[in-house]
Amino acid sequence: MKTLCLYYTRTNSTKEVMESIAKVIGADVAEYTDGKDRSGFLGYVGACFATVNKTLPKVSVKGKINLKEYDRVIIGMPVWAEGPCAIGRALIRKYKDSMPAEVYYVVTHMSGKNDYMAKIKAMDSLLGRQSSGQVSIRTKDNDYVKESVSFAETLI
Repeated sequence: MKTLCLYYTRTNSTKEVMESIAKVIGADVAEYTDGKDRSGFLGYVGACFATVNKTLPKVSVKGKINLKEYDRVIIGMPVWAEGPCAIGRALIRKYKDSMPAEVYYVVTHMSGKNDYMAKIKAMDSLLGRQSSGQVSIRTKDNDYVKESVSFAETLI
């Protein structure tokens, strides 16, 4: 099964998670972005604002990726302001018609034990169908690479 791990990252945690998953399952990896620098405190504030704002940013995938070449896509994105990032939601909306049958979400967050299922359902609404699965991975004070490997092993 040909798999693509797509990710957006502000602090590189989501990148590490997605690269770990890709390594375990032998997937390709690509980054998506809105082209804005979201580093530092001001970047974080802007990221939170983008998440609660109803207008989704313009997004693109780095490199030459044809989603139709894949059997499965795993989309990684951080949580900002207690919701999946606006850039991840924009990716889903823009590429929903090109997504393969199997789409998984990997939602990363610093802390908290929130149930992100309502947010996942909103992402499914953007996708136009139910995703194949999801995982929420806490990155602060947690062995998130080990947790991402455990998730990847369920996909083999």
